Amino acid sequence: MSYEKVKMPKRCKVCGEDPTIRESGGMYKDKDKKLAKEYCQSTAHSHQTIKPIWRPCCGALDYYSVRMKKSKDPHWKKK
Repeated sequence: MSYEKVKMPKRCKVCGEDPTIRESGGMYKDKDKKLAKEYCQSTAHSHQTIKPIWRPCCGALDYYSVRMKKSKDPHWKKK
């Protein structure tokens, strides 16, 4: 497979996301959703929930949302 046949996403007209600026081309919802989900599951601790946030206009990965889970035990009782 040659690189001439690979379809590169174009610059977004709404947010200005340009995949040619990034070395690996960036992450996009339509092709990298599974990869982002696996990353979140492998990185999160037992007291965290990590979720990828995608841009609504072009589907590029914007950031990861990290939320702390509430615990029933007070902090001083945790080991």
